[in-house]
Amino acid sequence: MSPTPPIDDGVRPVGFLDELRRIVPTEQIEPQPQSADRGGSWAVEPATRDELVDLMTWANERHAAVYTRHPRLTDADTCGPRPRIYLRGRRMSRVRDLDIVSGTVTVQSGISMRELHQLLAERSFTTGFAARPWRQESLGAILAATLDAHWGPRFGFMEEQVVGLGVVFPDGTVVDSRRAPRKAVGPDFDRLFLGSRGQFGIVYEATLRIFPSAARMVLAYGAPNLTSAMTAIREGFEAGLSPRATEFMTPAPDRAWGRKRVGLTDELPVLILIEPWEFGASRMTDNVETFFSERLQRLEPPVGWDIHEGLLPPPRAWTAPVVGVPWRDLERLATELGDTVPPGLWLVRVSRHGGWLSLASGMTDGGAEFVRASMEAHLPSSDGAWDVIGRSLKARLDPKNILNPSPPED
Repeated sequence: MSPTPPIDDGVRPVGFLDELRRIVPTEQIEPQPQSADRGGSWAVEPATRDELVDLMTWANERHAAVYTRHPRLTDADTCGPRPRIYLRGRRMSRVRDLDIVSGTVTVQSGISMRELHQLLAERSFTTGFAARPWRQESLGAILAATLDAHWGPRFGFMEEQVVGLGVVFPDGTVVDSRRAPRKAVGPDFDRLFLGSRGQFGIVYEATLRIFPSAARMVLAYGAPNLTSAMTAIREGFEAGLSPRATEFMTPAPDRAWGRKRVGLTDELPVLILIEPWEFGASRMTDNVETFFSERLQRLEPPVGWDIHEGLLPPPRAWTAPVVGVPWRDLERLATELGDTVPPGLWLVRVSRHGGWLSLASGMTDGGAEFVRASMEAHLPSSDGAWDVIGRSLKARLDPKNILNPSPPED
């Protein structure tokens, strides 16, 4: 007697994708390359805090890996059979509150910096963050990586501009920091997540300070070499000037069109950007423009043009380290370079104490070896005290290694 064939009742096993569809609509889920390999891989776009909470709760229960960046080929090897989720924040871009009296705006973290500044500009306000060079990035990416700290707020303290954060932890727990003076609420909860690169929690909302925007502008100047540029800035500091932000850069080799558009030449290869606005006074310091125009060549790049991506690789393509270098060592580097300067040089967050130095990957001309030697001499320890503290916090707040898991150490 032959065995009875199994009955097909049309019911199929519930998989990870079916479970995700119970959390967010199907159109907010996009299978990623190699999604059928091992545990599966999907990009998910939650539109509300509740959807994000449900997604993180699911990830915690299923021991999934949740990334806040784009997929990499090595992720499958890192995660093994674990399902992989790549968060996209584009749908979480609503402005929750704009309080002109208190001078704050509360907004979801998926909004781009361009959209946020445009929205505030319509009301004659701006944030304490630079509109460039990260204007295509989301607010959440800026906060998680402290990208804007390279430009300013003044001397790089992003924390002064963040009044409060809303965070979802790896287990789905929601925590909101209190919008009150720091001395009234105890330890600064926000600093734990600014610059954490999504290791401890997901920032879904932020409350930022806002300021009148009428006087905000960026002045552009050209200089024949790094020494001339630094001399002018040092003299400005000695004269008591205190611009909000100062930055040097030289065009990458593949940005010849941008070099011409901004007004740089073979005789003026170094671009200096100065933002003279002082938040405290809510106005531009008039003598900043006059002072530097007497020492450097004033340039007039097109209004609204993204100078950074016109001269250097875009943020997503920037893979070189950015290293803090004291002023004295920067002057020594300028002397070593002389009248030559390598393309792709980036010196940001310049103050009387020094600045953050970087050089685009692949640069070899114009004294690039001197720049890299200076950067290598100031690289922080690869396993210092802060690294130990970070690993301890990660183990405590994310014991299942859900958020942005790193490859296992050998």
